[in-house]
Amino acid sequence: MKSEFIAIQIFVPEEFQDILIGLLSNMEFSGIEQSQDMMTIIFNAFDYHDDFDRFILETAKNNDIECSILNKEIIQDQNWNKEWEDSLEPIIVNETIAITPEWKKDEVHHPLTIIINPQMAFGTGYHPTTRMVCRELQEWVQPNSSWMDAGCGSGVLGILASKLGAKDIFAFDNDEWSVENAKDNSKLNSIDNMHVEQADIFTLDLSPVDGIAANMYRNIILPNMTKFHEALNESKGIMIVSGILAIDADEIVQSAIKHGFEHLKTLKEQDWVAITFRAL
Repeated sequence: MKSEFIAIQIFVPEEFQDILIGLLSNMEFSGIEQSQDMMTIIFNAFDYHDDFDRFILETAKNNDIECSILNKEIIQDQNWNKEWEDSLEPIIVNETIAITPEWKKDEVHHPLTIIINPQMAFGTGYHPTTRMVCRELQEWVQPNSSWMDAGCGSGVLGILASKLGAKDIFAFDNDEWSVENAKDNSKLNSIDNMHVEQADIFTLDLSPVDGIAANMYRNIILPNMTKFHEALNESKGIMIVSGILAIDADEIVQSAIKHGFEHLKTLKEQDWVAITFRAL
């Protein structure tokens, strides 16, 4: 007899989904599916009880995350991993850059092809913020420059910086799964000049670099503007920030200018932006 699963579909603003997943990481769920402003948490029916619903809602409320349950249904067992893998297609960033799952790498022949083994890590190319930062990296990474991938997720941005000619990349994330995924993906792409470690931006001392790619949320970027500028002050380097909703773009730009940056460009895709600055 096949196992049954309980799928709880909840409304969560996209920019808070990864935070909520982290807060719920101790729950015994079987999987999570994410989409724009919606998340489905899947539990084995044998393990599930009604208190889970209340715990999810209370956890979100206690952390000021808007959340509501939209639907709950019983689903039958299936090969989740195969279903997920079959749903992933290569991402064509532009005529030069492509991001592809490892199992579909033979379908892609772009000059800058990034091979990933996507896991539960942000920044795999299936979100517009990652794609926009990739395009900006292509414009701004100079040969033999040093770059930082802040909040590296799957490591795509650091890997691309290396492929574009950066001499060394420091990548970090506060999530252990992301760090391990980034390390695995750097090996898949034969990248040997990217150092990845688990660290928190709020406590980490940043070394001087020529460029920073920070695909983070507004509430992380804003309090760390001074720290980012200090890391780029000597080189008068480039900072590319994303993970930002379009409605928050002006606030980010004004804060960056106040902290000594020049605003160079803003890209917009769907409801998200990527903004490029230079340290003055």
